[in-house]
Amino acid sequence: MFKKLSFIALCLSLIFLSACVSKKEYVALETKSNQTQAQLELDKENLQAQISKLNSENNRLLDTVEGLKTELEQEKLAVQQKEREVSELDKTRRQIESDLKEQIAQKDIKLEEIEGNLKVTFVDKILFDSGSVTIKPKGQEVLLKLADSFRDSKDRNIAVEGHTDDVQIGSALIDRFPTNWELSAARATAVVRFLQEKGDISPKRLTASGYSFYRAVAPNETPEGRKQNRRIEIILVPIR
Repeated sequence: MFKKLSFIALCLSLIFLSACVSKKEYVALETKSNQTQAQLELDKENLQAQISKLNSENNRLLDTVEGLKTELEQEKLAVQQKEREVSELDKTRRQIESDLKEQIAQKDIKLEEIEGNLKVTFVDKILFDSGSVTIKPKGQEVLLKLADSFRDSKDRNIAVEGHTDDVQIGSALIDRFPTNWELSAARATAVVRFLQEKGDISPKRLTASGYSFYRAVAPNETPEGRKQNRRIEIILVPIR
């Protein structure tokens, strides 16, 4: 009987110990599972942060690429526009050289291309008599030919500049032109009005300026120098 009770007691002890061990293992496993879950959640948050950062970087790079594409397209358009302007300017220059080859050969007119602008310089004798602001018939013929060359260059304005030598205005004209300022401006204005009224050039493209003798291209000490300084310059300039 004692042996039987001992055996039963031993079995109960083993069952109790087994239950205790199983609960301990369960708690350990549950703790480990919770730790693993927490680590997974942390890893997930880190991964999401990295994904968000990569997305931001990707968007920034896409914006940069789009910006570069826009800049390249703008540069391409600017180059194409410049090429068109150069082509149109070259066409205008060739037409002027053909239409006014006699005057160019005689050096009454000088044709220059300066920094992408076309400048036509007239010595004053071809356009005006001394002290006059009335354009001579021969000068009118030349200006009409020039207007034909300029009319289609609608992407450029026309600046007309009047220049004189440093000889003071004579007493017969001083009431009308107190200084060379007035004379140079009046001559430039006369050319502008002629280009508008007879040359059919839009007035929106025209400007007139007088510079007196303050932009001399030659010394005023000699007759030849003064002759060069008495001039009208007509310049094709890009529309801004």
